[in-house]
Amino acid sequence: MTGTCTGRKVIWFRGLLTAALLLMAVNAFSQELVDVHKLWKDADAKVSGRHRSKVFVYVPEEAGQNRPAVVIMPGGSYTYLGIKGEGHYVAKWFASKGFVAVVLRYRMGFYGARYPQQLEDYRLAMDYLKDSCRRFGIDTTRIGAVGFSAGGHLAGCAAMEDNPHYRANFVAMIYPVITMRDPLVHKPSRKHLLRGDQSLIAKLSLEENVTEEFPPVFLLHCEDDPVVNPAASHTFASELEKLGVSCHVEFHSKGGHGFGIFPRKKSGALGWQERFVEWLEKTVFD
Repeated sequence: MTGTCTGRKVIWFRGLLTAALLLMAVNAFSQELVDVHKLWKDADAKVSGRHRSKVFVYVPEEAGQNRPAVVIMPGGSYTYLGIKGEGHYVAKWFASKGFVAVVLRYRMGFYGARYPQQLEDYRLAMDYLKDSCRRFGIDTTRIGAVGFSAGGHLAGCAAMEDNPHYRANFVAMIYPVITMRDPLVHKPSRKHLLRGDQSLIAKLSLEENVTEEFPPVFLLHCEDDPVVNPAASHTFASELEKLGVSCHVEFHSKGGHGFGIFPRKKSGALGWQERFVEWLEKTVFD
């Protein structure tokens, strides 16, 4: 099922053949990693793992200016990061399509991180991109967030930033964690994001915080997702539509979870990244 709202405008690869095909696909759109930037100056302090907080910047091969950019937020239950399959591979693909693509290694629960530390890392990433816009050729009015699973939740938080300087101009939320409320919550994500602070449940349940100021959204979820319940995404999509937020929504019967930009061949999610870019060009960048 796919739909367009009108308004304001732990993958396991079996067999050497599958692994070889994946490598061929990645190399086909391999782009240059031009910078790795530590987000915290006091990196030796090791406060909740912030010595690990970095951005990895990929740029298109051809020189250019006024290019769109995406901050890519891998998933991992706010515990760890699937930084290859939902980070670097994704960034290379987007760079091959003319985007400046930035992988955000935000703080994780494995190192004791909790809200709002992940969001603080995102804000520093945005500061860095906007300060480096001439170097990388970025149009600062076209910087979006692309998030997977728990990273999709973080992308949703980036869309709700009160300060316009930090608010993403558009978001893609792929099999995202949406709610912090039972019974639909993804419990590992809630555990490591909230660290027991029940007062944050309402604030960090995205479906309860949609406003007309929400930027354009591309939302994708598969009904057979065994990790994150897609019912919360349905509720979120209904709220977007109700408020007239510009969005493109896709729900597919098969596809599972954690596929990044390599969905199974028989999944309706196959090619979502191409559809996302087409949607941006037609409705967001127009």
